[in-house]
Amino acid sequence: MAITIRQALKIGGLKQCTVAAGEGGLDRLLDYVTIMEVPDIVQWLKGKELMLTSLYPIKGDEEAMHQLVRELHEKGTSALAIKPQRFIDDIPQVILDEAEKYDFPVLRIPEHVSYLDILSPVMNVIFDEKVVIREDLELAYRLLDEIKNSKGGISQMAETLANLMKHEIRIDSFVPYLKIPSVDNGLQGMTSSQKEELAIVQRPVKMLRWNERRKVEQECLTAPIIIEGQVVGAITSIGVASEFLEMDLAILERANTILSLEFMRKKAAYELEQQYKSHFFKDLLFSKIQYEAAMHEKGIMYGFDVDKQYIFTTIEFTRREKGMTYVSEIMNQLERVCARIDDDIIIGAVQNGLYLLYPSAGKKTERIEADMNDILAEMQNGSAGEVYIGVSRAASDIGEIRDGYEQARQAVMLGRNLYQNKPIIYYEELGFYRLLSEIDNVTEVSKFYKESIGGLIEYDKTHDLELVHSLTTYFDHNESLSKTAEALFIHINTLKYRLQRINMITNLNVKNSEDKLNLHIGLKIHNFTKNDYRFR
Repeated sequence: MAITIRQALKIGGLKQCTVAAGEGGLDRLLDYVTIMEVPDIVQWLKGKELMLTSLYPIKGDEEAMHQLVRELHEKGTSALAIKPQRFIDDIPQVILDEAEKYDFPVLRIPEHVSYLDILSPVMNVIFDEKVVIREDLELAYRLLDEIKNSKGGISQMAETLANLMKHEIRIDSFVPYLKIPSVDNGLQGMTSSQKEELAIVQRPVKMLRWNERRKVEQECLTAPIIIEGQVVGAITSIGVASEFLEMDLAILERANTILSLEFMRKKAAYELEQQYKSHFFKDLLFSKIQYEAAMHEKGIMYGFDVDKQYIFTTIEFTRREKGMTYVSEIMNQLERVCARIDDDIIIGAVQNGLYLLYPSAGKKTERIEADMNDILAEMQNGSAGEVYIGVSRAASDIGEIRDGYEQARQAVMLGRNLYQNKPIIYYEELGFYRLLSEIDNVTEVSKFYKESIGGLIEYDKTHDLELVHSLTTYFDHNESLSKTAEALFIHINTLKYRLQRINMITNLNVKNSEDKLNLHIGLKIHNFTKNDYRFR
């Protein structure tokens, strides 16, 4: 429904505007608000517009200033609202004189009133009747485009969509680089199956979504926001009016396109930041550090602060694909879960691997383990195959953080082979294997291995007694004969016979403390050497 300029002066930011000239034309009809951003905008006007401008496009052009009001009047434009102070000191007298000549309203916008303070409220009143949208969908499109051009933001987009569609609007982001301001409409986040449905159909669909506040499932119209074939977010109209479904779908599609561009801008900025962050990781771990203070200063922009103490964490996958897109997707997963856990976690990608600096100061072991399990669960839900996480000791300075990098890598390298059913490996849990990994003289290690249990290994190759497995199980059950026999599904006398054979072959007695220690170490070397390239 069209309104007059006089009526519009009682709406939103226009209430604070004053009539500078052309008061005789205040009863002109208005059915659209636009913004003057380019000098030749007049040729695109259709009539009955309120034009908002700072006059910047024609600043310094006296001829354009003189012709502006006449051209707008001839096009049927309803009024001109000018915001001085920024580019001009005041509204030029030539414009005021021309406005009086044609009874063409010229309004003065105060400095503190933004274009959106005027545009959105006035357009919401104009679109108050659903039938208007049916008759002129193009006006709705132009309003959404003005929101985009005015950089009104996602909140402004949601508010405008709600007024156009007469339903509450929820905009969701599924990626870490664009955070949506929370709105208490009670609607729960989308389930995995709903996101999957959007990813498959890649168009607006009707779906039921649970409203926690109302304790009911509500019928919604949800449109996916898509970048490069990936669903990165969604726009949801909470409620569906079947008689206007075609119009609502068209409006959602236009809003979808606009928001996709916003997501792409944020994505580009986010990926650039990740590159800088990865460079910081690379410098932190591999560059020769002459001045720690300079490294601290460089890391401040990423939240790096050694007073927080850090646990270095490495994440490895059985499915290792190359390329920025794949790494970026995995980084997105990490960002999502880390944002929930602790905003101070620093994430980086170096040499096709992903690493975390996890701030540990003041956190108990239970909290750290719970956070690592949350990270694991999120990564397992992705497409990275099996996931292994290596966790270092806590570090208090840059030197210890570098040590933590090696500890985390060592934990994954050893742990994923030694403890195959344990995807999270803490360096401190490696025990004696930590010492083995630090030994450079592998020749002596090999000799000790052969002298302790080497004979058992060779014996097992041609016999069925499984002496190595029996000895390992015996130690695992704290040398309890009954529990070991039960675990091996053999009679206790059979176990005693095997222990005697072990004594005879190795010349080491399981009842002698020194001999038992040598057998223990021999078994650990056996497990270690199966997976360490230095012993192949």
